[in-house]
Amino acid sequence: MTLVNKLVLSGFQYHMVFFMLAVQAFGSVALMVLANRVGLQVRYRAMNRPDAKTWFPVACSQAMMLYTGGKALEYLDVPLFTVFKNLTIIAVAYGEKWVFRATVTPLMLAAFGLMVMSSLVGAWNDLTFNGWGYFWMTANCFTSATFVIHMRKVIKQVNFQDFDTVYFNNLLTLPLYIILSIVQENWSGFFSYYGDKANADELSLFIRGMFVSGVAAFAISYCSPWCLRTTSSTTYSMIGALNKLPIAIFAMMWFPDPITAGGVLAVMLGFAAGLVYTHAKNLQKREQPSGAQVLPPPISMDRLDQNTANDTVGSKNSSSDK
Repeated sequence: MTLVNKLVLSGFQYHMVFFMLAVQAFGSVALMVLANRVGLQVRYRAMNRPDAKTWFPVACSQAMMLYTGGKALEYLDVPLFTVFKNLTIIAVAYGEKWVFRATVTPLMLAAFGLMVMSSLVGAWNDLTFNGWGYFWMTANCFTSATFVIHMRKVIKQVNFQDFDTVYFNNLLTLPLYIILSIVQENWSGFFSYYGDKANADELSLFIRGMFVSGVAAFAISYCSPWCLRTTSSTTYSMIGALNKLPIAIFAMMWFPDPITAGGVLAVMLGFAAGLVYTHAKNLQKREQPSGAQVLPPPISMDRLDQNTANDTVGSKNSSSDK
């Protein structure tokens, strides 16, 4: 998903962030309905006014997170994007300390130090420095932390399970994405440019990229709760820590961004920070009473930010999974 989003948002003449999010939201809802009809294990609560009213602010915070993530990915290369996404974990940890009185252990502080170091190394070796990229990346870290903490507060009120969160998030934000795309994005220029037969090949690739993006959004929504049901929260959170490395490696292979020794070092430090943080959260979880916390259902965010959701939300599940 991250690689496809990078292609769609920076590889074409027009960068349609809201349109891409609308395609992903529509694809997720449509494929969830289809999967439910054909008998796959996709169950979700029907849309209703009381739950929609309660959940709408959470869906809006997700929309801000996804939009800022898309804008950051438009300007930054993928390895640097994955490195700076780790800073969201720090924002979430201290946000939860303030809101939920959560504790920050010394091992977590060590992981935070590695995260900050990896970000500094990555920024220092960024040969294509773009101020807008860092602006949107900073905004994305704060909006991502706000979304995760807000969701954790509200989810107990509505008692959402598995796909309920995915269904409500996508269905509530789909009209918002469509309206914002029509109002803000340059559709007249889009139709004028791609109406030229000389750009037919680029249009075909753009459509295929959008299609894959929508399918991947549903795949993330389906596989996240599946992983949690069949394994454990430890496995789930460890995947969130491990998957940044192959994403960065594949991005270095597929995109023409310059590769530096400092950039590779930043990715490795970020990878190590994810492992240390996951280990710290698992140790903290063992010290908590059984059933002390309940894992909020995974979401289809990160579409642009799923990696961060795995790190910051998945690791909070109690030992009740076992």
